[in-house]
This record gives sequence, structure tokens and C-alpha cells, in this order.
Amino acid sequence: MISISELIENITPEQSAKLERYVSELELFNPVYHLVSCRSRDELLIRHIADCAAGADVIRASLGPDNTVADFGTGAGLPGLVLAILMEDVSFTLIERMSRRVDFLRNAVLRCKLCNVEILSEDIKCVERVFDCITFRAFRPLNEIIGQVGRLLSPEGCVCAYKAQKDYVQKELSTLTGWRHSLVRLNVPMLDEERSMLILHKEGEKKSG
Repeated sequence: MISISELIENITPEQSAKLERYVSELELFNPVYHLVSCRSRDELLIRHIADCAAGADVIRASLGPDNTVADFGTGAGLPGLVLAILMEDVSFTLIERMSRRVDFLRNAVLRCKLCNVEILSEDIKCVERVFDCITFRAFRPLNEIIGQVGRLLSPEGCVCAYKAQKDYVQKELSTLTGWRHSLVRLNVPMLDEERSMLILHKEGEKKSG
């Protein structure tokens, strides 16, 4: 059986314990709530926990002075809860409109004793906040949400979107205008698939410092 410490470098014992509690909650509720697709604990750890953790350094490097991150369509808390456990000095807002997933998230936050997480039970169209960084994973296509993303992003903020194959990302980017982009390859231990982080900034706006 794979351990969390094998998959995430430089993780502290406290962070590992919190991720273990989170994984236990996922395993407990997944048969009823259908939160994630996985056939085993190892697959859950590699495809979901380690995959989300692989983007932590990229997101931290992209943060503005307010250290605020929003996870759009967080679902079971992926990547938001994983990132919140690994980045305890950063404020995370998890946005999810499905009530039973929100119930799961609230329970998981309590079980993991997280003080840096807020959960918004809303559609992103109803959110009236601004964030330094917006992230999402397995969410809607970029062309469907980029208007809402731009509306909720701080002037010098950025989008950090978890993506897979480069060719697919290029197809999504072909529909966007008014955004600068870069693509960072992510290394997910024991996963033999291409994973990347798409970073977007509004044209004409550049992070200072």
C-alpha cells in the first residue's frame, strides 16, 4: 500500500495526518455520494491527492499579497482541500453549488481541523468576491467560464487550472482572447500520464514584484 509521504515531498507529519483523515472521509462517503472516480485507495492517492498536491508550488508562486485562492467547482475538495492542508498560511474559498457535496466539505473541514478554508454554497455566477488566484480541476471548459473567472480575479491575479494533455489545452486556448498564458508540466509520482498547470493572466495586467 502506498503512503502519502511517498507521493508528496517535504510533507510534515501533521499535514500527512490531515490528508489521511481527508482520504478516510472520501473513502467513507464516496460509495453514497459518488465524489471521485477510483477503484482502490492507491488510485485515490495517486490520481487525486498527489495530482492536486503537484500544483501547490506553482500556485504559491503565483499568489498576490492577499494570499487568497478560490477553487471553482471544488466538488469533493479537489484541489482546494488538499492545497489548504499543504498551504496553511493561505486562505482558500471552496465554491460548490451541490448541497450534498457542500455537506461533505463542511464535515471534512471539521475532521481535518482546517482554519484557512471557507465554503461557499453558490454557483460561481452568484459570487461577488475577488481573489488573487483562481484554480479548478476537471471543471467546465475554459470558454464557458472565462467570463466569470475574469470577473472574480484581482487585477494582478492569475488562473491556475489543472490540465492534462498539451494538445487538448491548445484547443481550449484557441477560443480565448485577452489572456496571456503559460503551461507548466506537473510531476505526479507513480502516474504515467501527462499532467500540467495552465497559468492565465489578463492581457495588459502583470503581477508586480
